[in-house]
Amino acid sequence: MTFKIGRNDPCPCGSGKKYKQCCAKNPAQFVEPERKGHAGAVERAIDWLMNKHRKAVSVALAEMLFDELSPEEEDALKAQDLETWNSIQLNATEWLLAEGEILVHGEPKPVSEYLLGPGGPLFTVGQRRWIAQLAERPLRLYDVTDVVPGQQLTLCDSLDAEAPPIIVRERSGSQASLLGVRIGVRIMEVDDHYELSGAVYAFTHLTGPAVVARMRKAMDHFDGQASDLPHLLSSILQRQWLAQFFAPVPMPAFRDAYSGEPMLLITDHYRVKDWAALTQSLSAQSDVDGDRESAWNRFIDCKDGETRSVATINVETSADRVTVFYKTQRYADEGRVWFESVAGDAVRFLSRELSDPAGLLLNMPAGQPAKPADADGDLSPEALAELVEDTLRRMYAKWPDEPIPALAGKTPRQAIDTPAGLERVKGLLRLYEASEKQQAAQQGRRTISFDFLWQALGISRHGASE
Repeated sequence: MTFKIGRNDPCPCGSGKKYKQCCAKNPAQFVEPERKGHAGAVERAIDWLMNKHRKAVSVALAEMLFDELSPEEEDALKAQDLETWNSIQLNATEWLLAEGEILVHGEPKPVSEYLLGPGGPLFTVGQRRWIAQLAERPLRLYDVTDVVPGQQLTLCDSLDAEAPPIIVRERSGSQASLLGVRIGVRIMEVDDHYELSGAVYAFTHLTGPAVVARMRKAMDHFDGQASDLPHLLSSILQRQWLAQFFAPVPMPAFRDAYSGEPMLLITDHYRVKDWAALTQSLSAQSDVDGDRESAWNRFIDCKDGETRSVATINVETSADRVTVFYKTQRYADEGRVWFESVAGDAVRFLSRELSDPAGLLLNMPAGQPAKPADADGDLSPEALAELVEDTLRRMYAKWPDEPIPALAGKTPRQAIDTPAGLERVKGLLRLYEASEKQQAAQQGRRTISFDFLWQALGISRHGASE
């Protein structure tokens, strides 16, 4: 059985265009999708509720959207553009069917039970099952770790690091921009695969971690019946999602994973006056590993049992230059005293270069190609690429063995021992690559490869550990 697609409807191929502007232009190559057994369930349920209990439904939705909001916050929410407001209403409507209650003759009734009970609307078997599933399937928060545009999403539970990844078929909503985003969704069983129920609560890279922290705190302090916890988490998720439309967006905080200190990219430049003396001095340090060919690293033993690098000494292309790289101001200030006491007269300090990670590349106008080097000091595309590549390799030099909050405090090397952890690590690497590709395109330079991280972990993009 097939159904007719309207010319102004979104194209089912997932392009985001209207049907008339996409596959309708080449109908010979397009096969209309088979109409699913549950199609129309939500529309039929809402029509019946609005005909029978319009006032009760309106009150329930208003409470869901505006409860506990200040007048200013309510006005800000109502002032959203039409597309955003439609998304808010879609999510609110599904919440009503899945978790909401309405007053019927003065008595609160769970909407899903009321719809499926005696006197409810006439549903097909597939539609009844869909409404029942909405109530059974909890709204949970997931990390999007992989996207095949127009086809599917790979999701990992944001609160359960050991939960296996789930692949859901999703045509219109599987957009590349979702990679790395946290989304609140209900995952439904349809035949032999999973699909999203329809409502999507998407969080930005800035708001997502705060939502996870709030939900974890609620779980840690919850002392009610276990059956009530999913509803509590769902409520938190929904309220935090709505808050994105009226609350100030938090500024990103880049912090060192171990010390918690603000992260800065600091490079001290030195001229080497005596290579033999410098090499001998560094080789004699028990906390230093490496050599002139591969660079030296100074390590510290941390309270959590891990060993971490606090300084990386790199030999530069110039015959008499080395640089020392640090990730925080304290590491740099203490490291300079340490390095100069170790190196002694073998080196002479030249300069210190400092960059804030959040603004590392902001000096390059978005959407404009880099210009050739000139008297004003602008970098050529290749020179900029070399600078970015050098910075990325330094930033991520110890990444495989550093605890990552997104991996529940595990290092990437530890996380890849389980299927769930492996997918999360791959998701992070895919996100890094997607972000770098976008930055490179905006700045008119070549894209820097993250192959060095995949290789360091011994994993491939599509298979298991090698």
